[in-house]
Amino acid sequence: MSAVERVRAAYDAIDAAHRPEIWITLRPLDDALADAQAVDDAGPGLPLAGLVAAVKNNIDVAGIPTTAGCPSYANRPADTDATVVARLRAAGAVIIGATNLDQFATGLVGTRSPYGPVRDSRRPDHISGGSSSGSAVSVALGLVDIALGTDTAGSGRVPAALQGIVGVKPTLGVVPIDGVVPACRSYDCVTVFARDLDTADAAMGVIAGGARAFPPDARLAAPPTARVAVPRELPGLSGEWARLFHSACTELTSRGVELVDIDLDPFLAAARLLYDGGLVAERHEAVGAFVESHRDSPDLDPTVAGIIESAGTVPATTLLRDRVRLAELTAVAMAQLDDCDALLVPTTTGHPTIAEVTADPVAVNSQLGVYTNFCNLMDLCAVAVPAGNDSAGAQFGVSVVARAGADAVALDIARLITGAPTTTDPWPARAGLDTTTLLVVGAHLRGQPLDWQLDDRGARWIGPARTAPHYRMARLDTEPPKPGLVRVAPGVGTTIAGELWSIGTAMLGDFLAALPAPMSLGRVELADGSEVVGFGCSLQSWEAGTDITHHGDWPGYLRRVRPGTAVSRSDLMHRCWRRTAIAVPDSAIDTTTEVHWLQAGELYIDLRTPAGMPAVTGTSLDTLTRDDLVTMCRQQAFAGRLTEDDGVWTWHRKIDLHPAEDLPDRGRLHVVDEVLIETGVGRDYHEDWVADGPGTDSVELLLRDASGRLGMLLRVGGRFGFARARDADLDAGVLADALAATDLTEARSLLDIEVSLGTVDESGWHITRSTLPFRIGDDLAPDIGAAEVTTAERDSSGAAIRRRWTVVALDRADDLLPL
Repeated sequence: MSAVERVRAAYDAIDAAHRPEIWITLRPLDDALADAQAVDDAGPGLPLAGLVAAVKNNIDVAGIPTTAGCPSYANRPADTDATVVARLRAAGAVIIGATNLDQFATGLVGTRSPYGPVRDSRRPDHISGGSSSGSAVSVALGLVDIALGTDTAGSGRVPAALQGIVGVKPTLGVVPIDGVVPACRSYDCVTVFARDLDTADAAMGVIAGGARAFPPDARLAAPPTARVAVPRELPGLSGEWARLFHSACTELTSRGVELVDIDLDPFLAAARLLYDGGLVAERHEAVGAFVESHRDSPDLDPTVAGIIESAGTVPATTLLRDRVRLAELTAVAMAQLDDCDALLVPTTTGHPTIAEVTADPVAVNSQLGVYTNFCNLMDLCAVAVPAGNDSAGAQFGVSVVARAGADAVALDIARLITGAPTTTDPWPARAGLDTTTLLVVGAHLRGQPLDWQLDDRGARWIGPARTAPHYRMARLDTEPPKPGLVRVAPGVGTTIAGELWSIGTAMLGDFLAALPAPMSLGRVELADGSEVVGFGCSLQSWEAGTDITHHGDWPGYLRRVRPGTAVSRSDLMHRCWRRTAIAVPDSAIDTTTEVHWLQAGELYIDLRTPAGMPAVTGTSLDTLTRDDLVTMCRQQAFAGRLTEDDGVWTWHRKIDLHPAEDLPDRGRLHVVDEVLIETGVGRDYHEDWVADGPGTDSVELLLRDASGRLGMLLRVGGRFGFARARDADLDAGVLADALAATDLTEARSLLDIEVSLGTVDESGWHITRSTLPFRIGDDLAPDIGAAEVTTAERDSSGAAIRRRWTVVALDRADDLLPL
């Protein structure tokens, strides 16, 4: 959807919603469409292109009066955007209006506004939650994609919970607050609402940065086995909401998180200081002078005015005493989180009606902030996410709370609760956290013995990567063994597979200091031409090691040389195997050739097609060109009988696209990590195989036609293989040489051999891969009897024929091949 289309849809939805209390100012449609057209003209590269946004009306939007929920507070429209708003616009979001709020951002209910109470998106007799009420409901109703709120005591989290959406409250100061009407300057921050974590993450990555710096040791990711603190007691929570909270805890444990019970009392005691102690004095500092000079104005909400005027009477000694007390409580609380990565709490305690708030506005509001008020006081970050509904239809939410700068950790754990997929680029990495991209190729790969050294330093796994083709790898003579990577002259090296991680630059120095000799870090060129920091070693240590470049990567090498578990015939039979790699000395590892090995009882068929093989233009044997023949020679295909003798397996090739080789096809087989490893006997190679599905019943027929040609027909479950030999075997040599040495007609006859694989279903036996590409899509349509078989084939001109075969040997399962 284009930005223009999205804006039109948003205004249509606003008209249909009939919820005027959401908005203090809604921009004219034509103005929003003009902004949207500019976004569309700029192209799709903007990170928020096509998204519509709303802004809480205590944040400056150029051209809109910033009322903070009090009409007389704004004497004219804002001249410029707040930094966060300007960043949203620059990223492609279209701002369509300013939203209602609890006046001066003082409240968690969403009812303290002369513009009217903002009602719940589902149950209009219930509150929306505040103070960022209009922003949250505009997102929940789908009127906008993202909305900005603010949060001092929970205003970016309580409405998110009650509206069943996501609310991200960042670490204090990492998002600029210029252009924001203060509530409590020391504890205010700008927040983001969205319906999902990915959208919230995208918006946070845009608005954050340039203010408070992230700490040098800030983590970029939660550890794989995170430890999350949970309260032993849940004060104020009903039995049903407590059960919903425990369900969220269960979801975390099912995803490998360890829960740690803690005492929440120091957190709750700190929370009470915000309104019951001296810290509330900051609210009077922010807007007290205005409130006192407009005491008789009908614009003032009486509850809000009373709180702010009362805050002006707090003695300085009380404020200082409570700041000391807050520091003491914070130290006790943080000690409980020493071995934990985050804290999980209910976001709020219940979902009251508007009538209940009207009857007791202060007490109900206070109860809503039990689990949120401490967060900014203790300099914590938080992510609020939905966590179910109760029987009355109320939406329940939880908040993942983490230390200052651990925003990426909180986001990761929130993704575990919601089931949202992880991302390789969380918003702190786009918002000023200094990071370095690191290539690892050995023991620090994910799942390898030393990956914990990266996890402990908060590094984030990005994904697989390959070096440029200028490197060689050796198994170094160290204990434990590890790989060494060196850059070599062009034409001598190859690409080596590894992984990219993102790590805080300060933590990279700590990581480097712990590296043992002869390992080092330096610049490594990737396959795309970019350069990153990566592992290397001295040339001397590399030369003293064993060259394992042909294995392509360290895990592959380890897997192939590890003893593993020997296989029996029953492990191999009745399966279709797919090759994932072949490693041959002095050659680059091959992971791209498409290789399938269909194994019945004793008989097998094997077909190998190189990646990127050019298309064959001929539609029959007689129409193949020289180029077609050369292309087809790049394939390998054979069929025969598999035998085993004292752990050595021999693939006796009875049908072979290429001339017979001098050495028999022999190897040893073992299984490591569910990968079948084939190690050559008499030849130095390793092949990795994985089974395409579990073992099943199979059928195998050994056939001969009237001219004496050998044929094979195999079926394994829903797969089949068919092989037909030439009239006569080829002399020893190279097929391509034989083709080049004869005329085109004779050359075509050398390719008159078929090895095909396909699938079987009720509609037929359909060929999906074949040494004769023009056979792909044909139905083999076998007619099978106890002594005779016919198959649908083509003659040299492409005409359909039925070839008659005599059954030489038959081994069948009745349910797969009834006669």
